[in-house]
Amino acid sequence: MIRYLVFIALFLMSSVTWGQQTLSFDQNWKFTLGDYEGAQEVGYIDDHWRKLNVPHDWSIEGEYDEDHPMGGQCGYLPAGFGWYRKTIAVPEEWKGKHVQIAFDGVFMNSTVWANGRLLGTRPYGWISFAYDISTEVQSSDTITIAVRVDNDKQPAARWYTGSGIYAHTWIHVKDPVHIPNNGLFIRTTGNEVSIDTELNNTKSKKYKTSLNTTILDPDGKKVASSSSALTLAAKAESLVKQKLTITDPKLWSVSSPQLYTAISEVVIGKRVADRVTTRFGVRDIEWKPETGMWLNGENIKLQGVCNHQDAGALGAAVPDKMVRFRIRQLKAMGVNAIRTSHNPQTPIFYQICDEEGMMVMDEIFDGWKKKAANDYGAHAFDSWWKQDLTDWIKRDRNHPSIVIYSVGNETEGEIGEALVAQCHLLDDTRPVTSGHSSSEYMDVFGVNGSSEKMGWFENLETDRVFIGTENTHTWQVRGFYRTQTWYRDGYPNARQKPYDYPDLTEQEVFTYDWTNAAGKANYKQIFNSSYDNAMVRLTSRQNIAQLRDIPNYAGSFRWTGYDYIGEASYVHGGWPFKSFMGGAIDMANFEKDLFYLYQSQWTTQPMVHILPHWTHPTLALDTTIPVWVYSNCDEVELFLDGRSLGKQTPGEAWDQMQCQWMVGWQPGELKAVGYKAGKAVIEEIVRTAGAPAQLALSIDGEPLDQRKDDLVQVRVTTQDEKGAFYPYGENRSYFYVIGSGRIQALDNGSPIDVEKHFEAKDRQAFFGLTRAYIASTDAEGPVTLLVGSILGEKKQVSSNKVSIDTQLLALRGQQANPTLKIYYTTDGSEPKTTSTVYEKAFEVPLGTTVRALVTADGEAVCQMQERFAMDEGFVWDAKAMAAVPGGDQAEDATYDVAIFSNQGKGYQGKGYLDFGRNAGGYVEWYQENDGSPGQFLLQIRYSALNKIRDTYRVRLTVNGKDQELEWPATSGYRSTWDTVEVLVNFGSGANTVRITSLQDDGLCIDELKVK
Repeated sequence: MIRYLVFIALFLMSSVTWGQQTLSFDQNWKFTLGDYEGAQEVGYIDDHWRKLNVPHDWSIEGEYDEDHPMGGQCGYLPAGFGWYRKTIAVPEEWKGKHVQIAFDGVFMNSTVWANGRLLGTRPYGWISFAYDISTEVQSSDTITIAVRVDNDKQPAARWYTGSGIYAHTWIHVKDPVHIPNNGLFIRTTGNEVSIDTELNNTKSKKYKTSLNTTILDPDGKKVASSSSALTLAAKAESLVKQKLTITDPKLWSVSSPQLYTAISEVVIGKRVADRVTTRFGVRDIEWKPETGMWLNGENIKLQGVCNHQDAGALGAAVPDKMVRFRIRQLKAMGVNAIRTSHNPQTPIFYQICDEEGMMVMDEIFDGWKKKAANDYGAHAFDSWWKQDLTDWIKRDRNHPSIVIYSVGNETEGEIGEALVAQCHLLDDTRPVTSGHSSSEYMDVFGVNGSSEKMGWFENLETDRVFIGTENTHTWQVRGFYRTQTWYRDGYPNARQKPYDYPDLTEQEVFTYDWTNAAGKANYKQIFNSSYDNAMVRLTSRQNIAQLRDIPNYAGSFRWTGYDYIGEASYVHGGWPFKSFMGGAIDMANFEKDLFYLYQSQWTTQPMVHILPHWTHPTLALDTTIPVWVYSNCDEVELFLDGRSLGKQTPGEAWDQMQCQWMVGWQPGELKAVGYKAGKAVIEEIVRTAGAPAQLALSIDGEPLDQRKDDLVQVRVTTQDEKGAFYPYGENRSYFYVIGSGRIQALDNGSPIDVEKHFEAKDRQAFFGLTRAYIASTDAEGPVTLLVGSILGEKKQVSSNKVSIDTQLLALRGQQANPTLKIYYTTDGSEPKTTSTVYEKAFEVPLGTTVRALVTADGEAVCQMQERFAMDEGFVWDAKAMAAVPGGDQAEDATYDVAIFSNQGKGYQGKGYLDFGRNAGGYVEWYQENDGSPGQFLLQIRYSALNKIRDTYRVRLTVNGKDQELEWPATSGYRSTWDTVEVLVNFGSGANTVRITSLQDDGLCIDELKVK
C-alpha cells in the first residue's frame, strides 16, 4: 500500500517546451539510516521514515566519536547504510515520453530501483548519473524510486566524504527523438563556434528531422544560427556537427565572465520535439612551456587553491548559495583557480565558476588503486574508471571555467596513459595533468609537495608546462601566534630540503595554547602559527614570489583554500583534532591572517591588515612583539595610540611582503594606514580588549531570500564593553529563532571542537567567533535570531567580572522585539523567574558556575551556563617551544590481535601494543608522502622479552611488499626500548607500513618514525 504520494506541481529550475521538461526532484524524500530488506519494493511501509529534502548528508548530522570507523582519516563521523524513497504520480503528459531520473552525486555505492525494478549501481561517490524510467512511466500511474546508499566500509577515502544523496536530483522528460543529457560539445576558436550534437531516436521508425541551433549573446541578442537536416534511423543515434561564426565576440575571462547561450532545437515537421539550452564562453587558451598559460592573449598565472567538497558544519551537501559565497570569498582573496581535489565537484559548482569568473582544474580521481582501505581505488576503479571518466568529461566539457583536467593524485601505473587518451578522445581542447602521477603520460607536468623543495626549480626541465598542483603546504590556526619558526618534519631535513627561515624573536613571545603538554595525546597535536612561519618546506610568501618570478611556473594550487574535515590523524595527531588546518579560511568561513597575505599580493583594491591582535593580558609590559601589516598600497604607516611608528613600503621579496615593526607591548590602539600616491586611502584599527562583555551579530554574504529552505550565515563576535573585539573569546553562545526559521547548524572553525553541528542549540566560541547557519522554514514571514551568552574570562587572567548579554538580529523582514529578561544563579542551581534579575556585570570567584534563564515576552527561550575555573578554557602559560618531531604511536594505528597496554615505563605516547601469546597479530600505519617517490628510513621502537628467545621474527610489509626481519630481544621487557632501522621504498601519496608478529610471547611495539 502506498502511504505517501507526491504530486509534482511546482518545479525549480524547470524549462518546458512542447512537453520537454527538466524538473527538480529534490523535495519530499523519505529517509532512514540502516539497511532494510525489501525497502526497494513499492509496498514497503516507510511511514516511520524521516521526511527531508536533498541534497542531504547524514554523516554531518551525527555525533563525532573517536570510535567511529571513519576514524581520523574521514573525521570521526558516522557512516553506514542509508535508504531514500519517494513516490510520485505520473502526469498524463509524460506518457510516451523518454523519462530519466538523474542524480548529481551520491556517496557512495548507490543502488537505485523504480517500482522494484533494479535500475543500476554506481560505486563512485563523486560522479553524476541517470537512469531510464520510461518503462515505469508508460505502464504505471505512480512510480516509487528507492535508493540504497552503502558507505559502510571505512575509511572510504583519505578525507571526509559525507554520506547520502549530497547533490541535486532531477527528472528529465523528453520526446523519444531528443538530445541526450550531456549530448552537446561546444568549443570555440577565435570567433568560430563548433558544436557537436548527439541525437537519439528511441522509436521503431525513422524520422526526418532538422537540428536548428541559435546563439544568443550575454545580453540575450541573437548573433548566429545554423540548421542541419537529417534522417534519424529507427532505434539509432546520430552526431551532427555545426560551425557558427560570432562577430566580435565578448570573451570569457576571470575579470569579465561573459556567457553565451546556445539553443538547440530538434524539429520534426513543424513540431519542436526537443529543446536544449547550453551556456558557454568564448575564450582562447594556449599553453607554452616557457611562459605557462595564455588566456585570450594574456599571460595568466594560475593563482590557485585545492578544495575538497565539504563545507564544515554543512558537510558535503553544500547549498548552492554557500557554494557561490565560498567562490566569491576566494575571488576576494585573489584566487583565480580551484583544483577540485581529489574528485569532481557537483555540477552547480562549475556553473557558478562560469558565472563568477573562476578557473578550474577539474580532477576525477585520487588514486588508481587502493589509497584508503575501502576507497574507490580499492574496490571499483578497474571496472568503472572508463565509464566514470567518460560521464565526467561529457558532463563538464562545455564549462569555460574548466581550463585543464587532472586524472590522478599521488598515484602511479601504466593506466595513466589510457586515462589521458580517453580524455583526449572526449575533449581534445584541454590538456591533461595529474598531481605527480605517471607524469610521463601527462600533457602538463603537475607536481605536489616535491616542487616546494629548495633547489627544485633549478633542475626543472622545460619540455612541458609546469604546474604546482599542490603547493604550498603551510598550516595555521585562526587567531593563534608563535614567533618561533616551525617545520612539520623539523629542520634541517635532508629528505624535505626545506628553506631556512629565521625565528621572529630570539625567545618565544606567546605562551597561550589549547592545552598543556599533559593534555596532548602526541607531539603532533599542536596549533600552528598565523605568522606564516609554520610549514613543511617553504612559506606561503616564498611560494607567491616563486610563482610570480619564475616564467615557466604556470600555476600554484595551495593546500588548501579552506580547512576541511578529515586527515586529522596522520597530520594532526588525531582525536580531538578532527580536521586539516592548512586553509587560508577555516571551516566556518572565517578568514585567517593568511587570507590577507594573498589579498595583498593578488588583488589591487586597496587593503591593509594588521597581525597579531593587540590583546595580551599575560604579557609583561614592553615585551617586543613583531607587528606585521599586509597591504597592497604604496606605503603603510603604523600608529600606536596616535603616535607614528614610521612608514614602510611593502616589498616584492618574499621576506619583505609584510611590513614589520618590532613594538613594545602596552595596552592601546594600533592603526595601520595605507597610502596610494601619497594619499591615505585605507586604514585598519585593532584595540586592546578588556574582558568579554557583549556579543555583536552580523550576516556574512546574502540575507535570507523569500523562499523556503534558504540559508543565511550569521557571525557572532565576542566584544568587550566598549565594542573592541576580544580575540580569546571562548564563552558559549545560545541560539533561538523567532519566526519562520530554524537552526541548520553551528560551527566555530575550531579544529578540535567535536560537538555536534546539526540543529545544535549552542556553541562555544573559538578565538572570539562563532558561526550560525539559519534556514527559512517558509517562503514568507519574518525571521529574527536571538543569541545569548554568559561572558567572562574562564580563568579570570585579568578580570573576575561576568556579563550576560542577549542580542537580536533580523534575518528576514521586520525584526521581532520581544521583551527580554534574564534571571541567573551563581550557585549552580537551575535559574527560574524567581531568581536574581540580571541588570549589570557582577564579580564571581574561581570555581563558580553561572546559569541563566532568558525569557521572551515571558516565555523561556534559552537556558545558559558557563563555568569559571582554572581547569576551564585556554592554557595561558603553556610551554612555547616549537615541537620536535617524534614518532607515530602504535596505539593510534590500525591493529589486530595485539592489545593496548601502558604497563611498564619508558614508552612514548599513551602506551604501546602488546602482541601477547598470539602470533599473526599486526599493526599498520598510514604514511603519506607528499613528495617524490624514493627510499625512506623506518625507525621502529620495540621491546621484546629476552627470557624466551634471543630474537623475534616479524614480517614487514610496505605497500604490499614483504620482507622478514629478526629483532634482538631487549634487556628490560616493557622498560627498555630499542630501535631498529630499515630502508624501504615509498611511492608518492598514500603508503602503508604493516608489521606482523610471527612468534608469540613477548613482543611489544611502541612507535614508528619515518625519515
